[in-house]
Amino acid sequence: MPFTRTLLISAASFCVGHNITRKIFQAAIADKVDLYNLPFATTALSSIQTIYDKLDDSAIPAALINATIVDLHSHIVPPWYHAIVPLSGQVPTPNWTLAEHLSFMANNSIGHSVLSISTPGSVVFPGDEAKSAALARLLNEYMAAIVYKLPKYFSFFAVTPLPYTHKQPFGTGLLSNHEGYYLGNHTFTPLFSHLNISANNKVFIHPTDPCIHDPQNSSQLLSANPSPYPSGLIEYYFETARTLADLTVTQTILNFTNLQWIVPHGGGAFPAVEDRFITSQPPAVQAGSRAAYASRCFWDVAGPVFPHQVLGLLGYGVPTKRLVYGSDFPYAPSFTYAAEIAAVRNSSLLSAEEKIGLFAGNSVI
Repeated sequence: MPFTRTLLISAASFCVGHNITRKIFQAAIADKVDLYNLPFATTALSSIQTIYDKLDDSAIPAALINATIVDLHSHIVPPWYHAIVPLSGQVPTPNWTLAEHLSFMANNSIGHSVLSISTPGSVVFPGDEAKSAALARLLNEYMAAIVYKLPKYFSFFAVTPLPYTHKQPFGTGLLSNHEGYYLGNHTFTPLFSHLNISANNKVFIHPTDPCIHDPQNSSQLLSANPSPYPSGLIEYYFETARTLADLTVTQTILNFTNLQWIVPHGGGAFPAVEDRFITSQPPAVQAGSRAAYASRCFWDVAGPVFPHQVLGLLGYGVPTKRLVYGSDFPYAPSFTYAAEIAAVRNSSLLSAEEKIGLFAGNSVI
């Protein structure tokens, strides 16, 4: 498979041995990131060391060896991350193990998974740059260890501790908003400027909880979810629409012409509101933005995108070659994964060749 790895692997990650945790720590200090700002740093580093020491190809189920589907939207949940993030989208954060992830891949013919961290990512400590950077570094080193040991089966989108911009050469995972700031905010312009000239210019967007700054205490965030239902069920779809609208209105999606955006859940609510907001923009912005949606956005089909929601994207002229597979493992209900793959396979909207392209990643990696 023609993968271009979207990886952040520090120099330390190439040095496998008993001193890997010390090397990771020293590399972080060199980048002015103090991992021990976090009380669980020792536990996290030990788990990373264990991956380097014990993980090998013997962990691979036989059924995985010839699997062909590429999953661009899958997540890991290290136990120390689960401990500080017991809820995601107002529902319990799922448990995860690498063995379960490999079994899931084997059971669904997924030969390669691009790992990422679901919401809240590094935004566990709002207003604290030091802790946010340290958490992002530990999460990235954990994923880098898995990729280093099993490169045929995994790559990853690195966590970026926005709104604290750090220039780093990797495929980047971003949330729909970071501490209430949507992606078109000028604060993020230096990051996009850097990524626009980077070889790894893929930006994976993941929805998160909407929030606002407390007017009485700007360092505190307040939930902006107006629904009594968990935000992961409804609000995340609107979050994807909000951040895409923001990227459009600020002309971010026009100005950074080399960026390739990977949009989750078939664009969420975006196809339903595109006409309403984009017609308020100048004709050149309308035309350029719609061209970007069709040529520089990949739309993953994680969730119940087929057979109905996808019609919105195709109705706006998004070509089928821009559709890619995503599972959202392990955050979706376990009974949905096989059904959603079957919905694509049984769809009358795509030809057999187009379905192969969707499942094989349509050359996005």
